[in-house]
Amino acid sequence: MSPGMPMNPPQDLRVPVLIVGGGLVGLSTALFLAHQGVRALVIEKRAGTSIHPRARGFHERTVELLRSTCASEEVERTGATLSGATGGELKAVTLAGPVLSWKTQSFTAQETGLSPCPFVFLGQDRMEPILLRAACEQGTEVRFRHELMAFSQDAEGVLATVIDRETNVAYSIRAEYLVGADGVRSPVREALGIGQRGRGSFGHNISTLFDADLSPVQREVPLGFAILTHPEAGGVIVATDVKDRWIYATRLEVPRESASDFTETRWTQRLRTATGLADLALKLHGTFVWEAAERVAERFASGRVFLAGDAAHQMPPMGAFGANTGIHDAANLAWKLAARLKGHAGPGLLATYDSERRPVAAATANQAALRTLRLGKEDPDDDSDLVEDRAVTFGYRYGAETPLPKTFVPTGEVGTRAPHVWLDLEEGRKSTLDLFGNGFVLLAGSEAWSAAGRLLSERVPLRVHVVDGWQQAYGIEDRGACLVRPDGMVAARWSGPVPDAEHILASTLDAVLFREEALSES
Repeated sequence: MSPGMPMNPPQDLRVPVLIVGGGLVGLSTALFLAHQGVRALVIEKRAGTSIHPRARGFHERTVELLRSTCASEEVERTGATLSGATGGELKAVTLAGPVLSWKTQSFTAQETGLSPCPFVFLGQDRMEPILLRAACEQGTEVRFRHELMAFSQDAEGVLATVIDRETNVAYSIRAEYLVGADGVRSPVREALGIGQRGRGSFGHNISTLFDADLSPVQREVPLGFAILTHPEAGGVIVATDVKDRWIYATRLEVPRESASDFTETRWTQRLRTATGLADLALKLHGTFVWEAAERVAERFASGRVFLAGDAAHQMPPMGAFGANTGIHDAANLAWKLAARLKGHAGPGLLATYDSERRPVAAATANQAALRTLRLGKEDPDDDSDLVEDRAVTFGYRYGAETPLPKTFVPTGEVGTRAPHVWLDLEEGRKSTLDLFGNGFVLLAGSEAWSAAGRLLSERVPLRVHVVDGWQQAYGIEDRGACLVRPDGMVAARWSGPVPDAEHILASTLDAVLFREEALSES
């Protein structure tokens, strides 16, 4: 596929945003756009959502981003982890032994002082349908078995040729913007000629999803994760969020082996060896090949085309950062596309998608790679380059020379996540995060700031909340103010009253949204 190949089919359809890829990130982008009032079209070459739980956990920050959308309640309810639940991590020759090491971990109660949202243990195969339903309820159209064949772009938009694989009929779509959320082998990225950087491949793997009763080799707590060293069945077995459903993954020796070599008979024998249960009854649910690698696109945008998720950054699974990072991409990009489409922002705003997300994604991929390199080492090398998990998931900072701090401490500084604080309001107890949504929010500690916000709300999507109790966490005085972006990141803050709040707030919004560029266009 080439972004410059001639476009012969007639223009059949016009949409504001065309999203290529209907997986976690493509559907999240569509949902966030719909939440902003923009109805996107999603095309996905597969026949439906994922049947494999490749991503299996979503961090609290990711759930926060979904909190104001119509998917939030079902995500939290379906993926909730019971407090006090335990899981075991095993290293052994087989599940039956000999055991090399065993440790248990208890899932503590949700830390409501850090976030109003829980970590959710939810497989990708169950998360994607939730996102799909929520996006479609908001007016998104998703077309499965439709594949992008070619695209070109000009100053006004993108022209794409798409083929319906059910009918083998090609048609064209004219979109103002295109988002490539089409995976690690992204045809969109390849067509744009965008290279990648990073450590590269850590090796190919093959996984199968299977149902089996492993209770005969269970220990005092349920198995969560096992590293197996058997010479003929080495690999890992991981629990999923469905009872008696497991993932088994092992190395694939490319090019000597391929997926077709792993027949049902071979899988059955291998799983019986790996579990140590010679007569294990099991049901296989398919096989998929994947590569553990660290690669980050050299650019996340080219003109009116943007990359998100695995198309923009590939990282090893250690830390469960990959899918979460992709959803954070979607939240960042969606509000900016919406602001631009609605005429609230200048083109410079879209350039900040690359400048904000690429450094964070590169730093996150590096952390996943570092964790992979030390996996299985009895005496890991110097860990001075590692940062804590919460610093990766909560602590990233846009515009900083070092995007990830060593440890996470909420500060309310510009470019960071707006901190969660419980507020006692007339309608009940709420988090500051519940005040955010599909526009800018001004948290005001005085009438001067709130009056300025109300005046400006006639020009841009801006809601004002005059509340107390949040200021200390945001690093300001009681009469200060904080401007929060639609993605829950701090855009600006003022420690106290200012002589001309309206002018200062207006100038700040103009700068954040590149509104002078927008006004010069009109």
